[in-house]
Amino acid sequence: MTPTCVTCIFSQALRVCETLGVDDATTKKVLDAVGCSVPEWSFDETPPQVAARVYPMIAEILETDDIYRDFKEEATEHAKAFLPYIEAMIDKSVDTFHAALKAAVAGNVIDLAATERFDLEEEVAKVFETPFAIDDSGEMREMLRSASEVLVIGDNAGEHIFDKVLMQRLKTLFPQIRLGYVVRGVPIINDVTLKEAEDAGIGEVADIIDSGVDTPGLDLSRMGEEMRRRYESADLIISKGMGNYESLNDTSTRPTFYLLKVKCNVVAASLGREVGDIICYKGENDV
Repeated sequence: MTPTCVTCIFSQALRVCETLGVDDATTKKVLDAVGCSVPEWSFDETPPQVAARVYPMIAEILETDDIYRDFKEEATEHAKAFLPYIEAMIDKSVDTFHAALKAAVAGNVIDLAATERFDLEEEVAKVFETPFAIDDSGEMREMLRSASEVLVIGDNAGEHIFDKVLMQRLKTLFPQIRLGYVVRGVPIINDVTLKEAEDAGIGEVADIIDSGVDTPGLDLSRMGEEMRRRYESADLIISKGMGNYESLNDTSTRPTFYLLKVKCNVVAASLGREVGDIICYKGENDV
């Protein structure tokens, strides 16, 4: 957490109300509740850990158990419309592995919590021509050749449609791998849960694993027993999005590659890159 993260998370509370068309009186209740909780936030926490307390508070006031349910469904349908284009771009690429990674990053722009907004149509069109600002994909490819257990840590709903494309390609290129796709334990922001993963048929290409966590990022301290077993036995982790990067970058104990679009200045500074850059980065704190 940084002071910038504090203002960002508070702003997200207003963004929820604006996105859902909440009336002014209820919006004031949401902002009052979140504002009163700010003194309890600690710079020793990650932004996802704070968000795990803030969003249930908002959901309770709005009397819902899944704030962005409708928007997740809309994002999923929107992403599906791009599948023929995505598949064609990968098929005509001279390096289908690299192109599949790019496709997965293109999906990472679907993020209702991000401070920076990106247009999906524009992003999908240009991402295949954009080089990774950090490109550790070569090392990932080498590790995948000898890996037997790989986990892909999901991020946002809608983006999971692009993740399925990536995993389909991984299964083709590295058929010896057992894939696991990790989802959130409960609805939080617009992150992918068991429901969205099952509806998308991800079980056809990977084991769908309920992480058990309630944070918008894989908090290792909150993992369920099955998730912990699969995490500790994984030869390789592919972590999607900023929330997972914020949660895992200083804590991961497995070889972890972070696949994301940089959407805020705090993460940009952490990576030494710019907002808008696309990243395929092997973490330095894993073993």
